[in-house]
Amino acid sequence: MIPAPPQPRSILAVQLRRLGDVIMTVPALEALKKKFPAARLDFLVEGPGAEAVAGHPAIDRILAYDARDPWSAVRWMLDIRARRYDWVVDFLANPRTALLTAFSGAAVRAGPGHVARRWAYNRRMIQSPQACYAALEKVRWLSVLGIAPGDAPALPRLVLAERPARLENVIGLAPASRKETRRWPASWYARLGRLLRDKHGCALKVFWGPGEKYLADEVARGIGEGARPAPETRAIRELARELVSCRVLVGNCAGPKHLALALGVPTVTVHGSSDPSVWTPAHPDHRFVRLEELHCIGCRLNECPYNLECLRQLPAERVLPAVEELLAKTEARAR
Repeated sequence: MIPAPPQPRSILAVQLRRLGDVIMTVPALEALKKKFPAARLDFLVEGPGAEAVAGHPAIDRILAYDARDPWSAVRWMLDIRARRYDWVVDFLANPRTALLTAFSGAAVRAGPGHVARRWAYNRRMIQSPQACYAALEKVRWLSVLGIAPGDAPALPRLVLAERPARLENVIGLAPASRKETRRWPASWYARLGRLLRDKHGCALKVFWGPGEKYLADEVARGIGEGARPAPETRAIRELARELVSCRVLVGNCAGPKHLALALGVPTVTVHGSSDPSVWTPAHPDHRFVRLEELHCIGCRLNECPYNLECLRQLPAERVLPAVEELLAKTEARAR
């Protein structure tokens, strides 16, 4: 039996990337701060994630990791050792962060116990036997440090932008994804947009990021009247201000959906290869749609052996009811 660690005076949490994973770490950071309010809590994270958590009250200092610098790993190893943290909690556990944690000199070096790099940790965080929402999973990992799920909020919360008191009748669409097996076709997004416009008088705002403008244009053209690509956003805070103007965001399992959720925007997520039990919370403001009848649904693969039928055969008409249910809930705020 490993004895309980002494209360820390300083904690470093590490989750370099990606945006969705960084957002999923926020409840765990809140739990750490609630359990140890007198401890300084620093967060090591790459640029987009650093922008997303800027100003969060649970974080005392954000340390922005620049992955473009080939010497950054060495510099950060030396810098973190010099800071003399009592605890380092590595939520990412990739080769860089494992080395950084192992070299930190911290009395408590916590990281996932199910990865090959578990040698770097003297407190191994145990993976849940059943899949659960990723934000909750990260909190559960902290049980080895004496932290309970009740110490954390149920959903990630960010403070980048406040939702307006009165919402316009605008639905957001986020059709992009890095992974083909998570990308619902543009033609179905366009079909959904037309249905929402014709049935509910909604305007459609199509979100895009670097290298994705062509996709937003394709969806907006497919909808026609009442649709437009969102303005170009050069910072996470700018994207947040655009997202909070939407009554609902419909998107793939990708960063914009997680950001919208953390900003309090209701979401509908189209799931193909991704597992909704991991990436969409069981919450009335957040729904998911997928082809449950497929034997391969939720395969978690990045390449599909079945011609992406989980996405290509999922019509807009099956997504529409979930959007309409959330629209009904937000009706009062839209007036």
